[in-house]
Amino acid sequence: MQLSTCRETCLLVGMKAIACLLCAALFVTPARASAQEADWQLRKEQGGIRVFTREQQGSNFAAVRAEMILEDVRLSSLVALIDDPSACALLEARCAASYTVERVSATEQFVYRHNDMPFPIKDRDVVMHFVWTQDPVSGVVVLDNRNIDGVLPENPRRIRLPSAISGWRFEPLGDGRVLASSEGHLEPGASLPAWLLNSLLVDAPFNTMEAVAAAVKLPRYREVQLDFIVERD
Repeated sequence: MQLSTCRETCLLVGMKAIACLLCAALFVTPARASAQEADWQLRKEQGGIRVFTREQQGSNFAAVRAEMILEDVRLSSLVALIDDPSACALLEARCAASYTVERVSATEQFVYRHNDMPFPIKDRDVVMHFVWTQDPVSGVVVLDNRNIDGVLPENPRRIRLPSAISGWRFEPLGDGRVLASSEGHLEPGASLPAWLLNSLLVDAPFNTMEAVAAAVKLPRYREVQLDFIVERD
């Protein structure tokens, strides 16, 4: 393989890994009720999963949104899955480590995540602040999830994400059906070609949604009942 071809291949693999890193933060603001809002463009629809992207003001990197309707699922099960740092490897192919730095309460924690990147891309890490809320009227559950500095010292062998803001939203539809949606945007913290990363942003969130749909059925999540979550019929 010629050197130039090798470099192009390594770059492409690395960019796919950076796209996967979006799902470590995955999923601007918490995900809202519908992707039928201005500027969102449908990029993929398959197997009940829809992925959208849109330009992010002040950034060269696009924001991404994914949504699906799940059957026979409980709100507590979905929250328990997304709130569990050890589930990171189930949902994200490049997740090398994820753990709770500090548990503030049942609805709030600080989580460290490290994503292993292929050469020549340097590994990324981030400390995220998780805050869960539930609307007492609609029953909609929202996770606000954003990076925070100063919690852990930076590792010189990794690049700390300068910005990662995301959200999950679980809307009960009745009869065990839940509209699950996620929305996120990050700055990868290096000089990377935005056009290439943006072209890869669809598959990573799509794969994560597929993984969520499968993992939420595992007994350790399916049988959970969280005290701060009120289920809706």
